[in-house]
Amino acid sequence: MIRKADITDLNFLVQIDLKDEGITSNGETQMTEADLELHREKIMRFVMEKDRGAFIYEDKKDKCRRIGLIMYSICNRDGNYPWKTIFHELDRSLFQEDGRFVEIFQLWVDPNYRRFGIATMLKLKLEEIAKSNDVNLIYTHTEEQNLHVIELNKKLGYKEVRRGPIWDEIVRISLIKHL
Repeated sequence: MIRKADITDLNFLVQIDLKDEGITSNGETQMTEADLELHREKIMRFVMEKDRGAFIYEDKKDKCRRIGLIMYSICNRDGNYPWKTIFHELDRSLFQEDGRFVEIFQLWVDPNYRRFGIATMLKLKLEEIAKSNDVNLIYTHTEEQNLHVIELNKKLGYKEVRRGPIWDEIVRISLIKHL
């Protein structure tokens, strides 16, 4: 069952985001309490803000057991961002006229439930959100070593539009899907 995340899911969202599964570690030390609080505030935006959101996939038998999630933002390719993005490197014609698109921030499925279609269902839910917000493009990226993630995206109709580092030296594959 898929449902919209709410404030009661905040600790779960933070915990999953901090796992950094599928991301190469840079060997940094643990976060300070202040860093953790800033991170928590950042993730809270996915529950509270209009142009962000998160969906939870719950176990059908045990509704308290969260086994998947997707977090997203409705962004604008032409916006100014205080962090490193590659959106301006992508051909402007890929985007709708007003520059808006949906960016997948986080997609996670419990390792015991992978390969059962949960990630696909979460991504399809995100397509519904994009369409209901008059957005016709979804953007995601993953490290090039995550072949199963790239395979899933291509199976769902995503096309590779960029390959290279974004904010560090790790090569990432950027993919988009037009709706």
